[in-house]
Amino acid sequence: MDELTTHLSFYAVLVMMLLGAFLIGYFFGSRSKKVLVVKTEQVPVPLSPATQTPTESSEVRTTRNPSGRIEIDELSSPGPIRALKTRERSGSLSSDAKSLIVEDKLDFSTMGRGDVNKKDDLQKIVGIGPFVEEKLNEIGIYNYSQLANMTEEDTNGVTQLIEFFPGRIQRDDWVGQAAVLGAEKKKKK
Repeated sequence: MDELTTHLSFYAVLVMMLLGAFLIGYFFGSRSKKVLVVKTEQVPVPLSPATQTPTESSEVRTTRNPSGRIEIDELSSPGPIRALKTRERSGSLSSDAKSLIVEDKLDFSTMGRGDVNKKDDLQKIVGIGPFVEEKLNEIGIYNYSQLANMTEEDTNGVTQLIEFFPGRIQRDDWVGQAAVLGAEKKKKK
């Protein structure tokens, strides 16, 4: 019997502590939920008929939502800023993200733009196999002339973009090999 009262008193204290924690959280939590939503509306600016410039009486009106509630239709309408999709479901970079990164890393004004329909067999260059050729094609490199016109910065950018061994492009002399193969291709024409 003595053991039963010990257990009951323990559970009673535990219930009282939990009830106290709940009440404290409930009352202090309800105080911080007051949200004030400020909705701004752009008022059309009246134009002066003579100059077609905004008049001095143009203004922006601000209205306040007195209830402190956020309406669902305000949240569901798309805003002016949209996120860029950077990853596909598989975890690979999306085509939009790749194109932004490629344009940032490579200078196509010096390299030139490649033509998919007239692409060269890049596997003739020592150090480029089918996998590396596919990666080069993904970033927009299709021709010998593009590889021959690469600068040092472009070489470093290509190394990062195709995730290749650093310094390997320089060691294998892709630029020199591409220049020779491009010259041979012009002679055959």
